[in-house]
Order: sequence, then structure tokens, then C-alpha cells
Amino acid sequence: MEIESSPRKRAKAMGASSSEDRLSGLPDDVLHSILVGLPIKCAVRTSAISTRWARLWIHAVAASAVLDFVRGQSPAQIAATVARCIAIHGAAPIDVLRVALSPVGALGQDVLEWIAAALGRGAREVRVDLARRGVLHNDDASLLQIPGGMFQVGNSLAVLSLGRCSLRAVPPGAAGLASLTSLSLDRVDVTDDALRDVVSECRLLEFLSLRSCHLLALVRVGGERLRGLEIVGCLAMRDLQVAAPALESFAFHGDILYSRDDYETEPVVFVGKGNSRTTWNADTPELRDAYLSHLGFGEYDPLIHDFAYSCALLKVAHARILTLCSKGLLHIDVERNCLELDVDTPNLEELQLLMDSTGDDDVALFASFFELTDPPLLERLFVRVNILQIYFHLTRRTAGTATDEDEDIVLDEEISLDHLTFIKMMNFRGTTHELRLLRFVLRRAPVLEQLVLVTPEEEGTPGDHGQLLRIVQEHVSETRKAPWRDARITVCRPREDDSLSPAHTKYYHDDQAHSS
Repeated sequence: MEIESSPRKRAKAMGASSSEDRLSGLPDDVLHSILVGLPIKCAVRTSAISTRWARLWIHAVAASAVLDFVRGQSPAQIAATVARCIAIHGAAPIDVLRVALSPVGALGQDVLEWIAAALGRGAREVRVDLARRGVLHNDDASLLQIPGGMFQVGNSLAVLSLGRCSLRAVPPGAAGLASLTSLSLDRVDVTDDALRDVVSECRLLEFLSLRSCHLLALVRVGGERLRGLEIVGCLAMRDLQVAAPALESFAFHGDILYSRDDYETEPVVFVGKGNSRTTWNADTPELRDAYLSHLGFGEYDPLIHDFAYSCALLKVAHARILTLCSKGLLHIDVERNCLELDVDTPNLEELQLLMDSTGDDDVALFASFFELTDPPLLERLFVRVNILQIYFHLTRRTAGTATDEDEDIVLDEEISLDHLTFIKMMNFRGTTHELRLLRFVLRRAPVLEQLVLVTPEEEGTPGDHGQLLRIVQEHVSETRKAPWRDARITVCRPREDDSLSPAHTKYYHDDQAHSS
């Protein structure tokens, strides 16, 4: 009996088994899906494998038209490569076209030809991103002018995303836009009227994104199927009216919306068929989630912002998931002191608060918000602290002892978060104010099951985390309510965190910081 073969025999056996090319035996559509995910240089190199592979990469890349060019190539080289892909591909369908060039320069006409070729071959998705990173707004003269006839003919287009393009020449009612389910415009010179006309003709539209469109001021959009609306950095916008009874998700990041000339007009209005839940306004759609952020904007001006923020918040407060920011909490507090304000959150299950800092005032605003809303069904709370101060040094931490009882916040009308089982604080350093904020919530969460404290990635050692854990445990043990003392407490870095994440993980203030 041969128990172990010699090295030579094993090598021979391996060589025999490896002679079978199982990869080439896969169907073309499977190989296409593999090649589509590769950088174009890697895909080209597969042409040396065999005769069958010689043109396989061209068909795969052209079918999806995901063209990822390395830096350093000239415009002529880029144009020639794309033209070759399209020519060799023949008349076969193109499903997806994605182009990312900045600046577009001499390739403007070529990009238009690529779009036309993709549309002519049944493309369902076209994404053209010509936006310059680090520039929030660009002059209109540098935008790529989309010809009026580009979308005149009906096609299969379902997803259209344009960055730094001009739609001024595209006439209302273009048949080529009628089948859209998703439309994204970034730094596009679309006007209020043009946007209204385009959206009204897209009867299948389910998602609309508007980013840094500086001509938008009085926006009117709607659609029976519209489920998602995203508005980011449209700084001239002052008024928004949405007629979308099926709207489920609403995200807004920018300055506070307010009616500039007519103080009796609400800056945010939802027009719809109403919903089954208890809401502030019967026309408000049955939202699943809403994101309102004004970080980097939103400085309170009593002459123009009088009750503007609370008006917007009241229209979305019935959502099951909310993300709000500390700028909004400031506006609520000011408006609450001027007028009796009532914000009901009857359906709120998840709340995320984005705190740009955590000073005494911030902690007070945090507590005041909970006193005002008293969410009866809140289960999950996420707090991102020190968003604009994430490079503070670890030595700011309070050393080892809990603060006195008289430093805790006492509400005029006490609340109890009877359903709150999960709390996560991100960018946590254990400062006095952070611990005070944490203690405020812990005292009012009798059924808490898990507390997760995520420190900044660059800070601390395992020993630091151990010390921070002991500090937190001291605060936990000294609180008056004890049922949740057995709750799991975790202190970790972001890469070590495997706990629940909030529904909203896309933070628009990060994009703003990277663009400035």
C-alpha cells in the first residue's frame, strides 16, 4: 500500500489535474460578469489566455461600458479606446454606461457620442460624472451641454445620473426620459420650471436626487410612484413642495428652508393622499425614514428662520427612522422658548443625532429635545458626537471618577424611554460632557440591553479602552435605576464594531467637507 506519494509524483498528478481549464468552460454571461468587475487593464490582459478570451473582455466591458481609466492617459487615448470597444462590440446591446472624467476638456463631444451610442443600443443605466472634486459649484459655461435631441426618441433608459451637465437644450416632455425610475442631478443648471416639467413626465420615477443645483429656489416635484427624495447642497432653495403620496424616504442636507418673501407660506409642504398613521398633517406621506442635516449651515437668524426648522421637522416627525443634527436642536430650542411647541414622534423606532460638538449647551439641547418629543416607541438610539472635532486628543477624557449628582440634568417634565434597548455612541472619548449626556439617557432607559461606545479609529490602546470601560461602568453602577445594570457594555474602535448600524450611514456633511 502506498501511503504517501513522492514529490515528483504529486507534482505530476497536480499538473494533470490543472490541465483542465474549468474557468473557460463557464458560460459567456458568467465570464462577462467577472470581467466587468475588473479594472480595464486587468480585463485586457485576459485576452492572452486563449483564442476564446481574445475578444471576450471587449464584449464584457462594452456591454456594461464601465470604463475605468488610469491617470496619465491623454484624451485622444481615452477616446480611441472607447471607440474601439464600441466598434468591436458591433450592434450588441449596451446595458450600462458609466463615465467619470474631470475635467472633461476636449472629450466633451466624445462623451456625448458615447451616451448616444449607449441609448441607441438599449442602455438601461447611464451615469456621467464630470464634477470636479473640491469645487462645490462650477460656472455654467463649463458644463457639458446635452443636445436637445439626445432624449427625443423613446428608449429603455431607467436610471440617469448627470454631474456637471446642462439640460437647458432638452425640451419638456422628452420621450427618452419617460421610462426613468431614477434621476440624479449633480451641479446641473436645471431651473425650477424645468425640473417640474421633467419630473412630471417621468411617471415611473421612484427616486430623485438633487445635489448642488444652484438655480433651484422654489421646487415643486411629485409623482405617484416617487418613493425616495434626496436634496443636498442646493443653497438657493428656500421653498419645497412635494406631491408624492407614496414617499418613503426623504433626505435633506443644506441651509434651513424658509419662505423669503411670504412669511405665511410654509417652506416645506407635502401634498398627498394622507396615511393611516397619526401625523401632524393629513397630507403628509407615510414616511419610513427622514434625514435632516444642516451641519456647516443653519446659523440661526431670527429675521428669516422664525419657526422655519420646526415647520420642516413637523412634516417628517411621524417617520419610523429619523436622523437629525445639533443645528436643528438649536433651532428647536430657540423656537420652543418663543412659542409653545409640540413635536409628536408617535412612530419613532430609531433616532440618530449628529452632534458637531458636546459642550454644556449641546448636552442641554440634547436633553431638551427628548423632553419635547418623549418618543414612546424608541428602541434604538445612535449618537455621533464631536463630528467637527474628531481630531481632539484622548487626554481630554475625564480621569476615572463619576461627576456629582447635582451635575445631572433634571427635566421639568420627566420622561421614560421604556422601549429603548440599544444605544451606540460614536467618536466617544469619555469627556465630562459625553459622560453627562450618556448618563442622561441611561437614567431614563429601564430596559436597556446593550450599550456600545465606539472611539475614534486613531485613538487609544487596549489599556485606554479598559480604563474607559471602567469609567463608564462606574457611571452605570451609580445611577438610580438598576434593571439594566446587566446590559452588555462594549468599548471598541470602528473596525472592531460588529454591532447594529443605523439605517442612515451616508453622511452628507462628509461629502461637503471633502468638496471644500
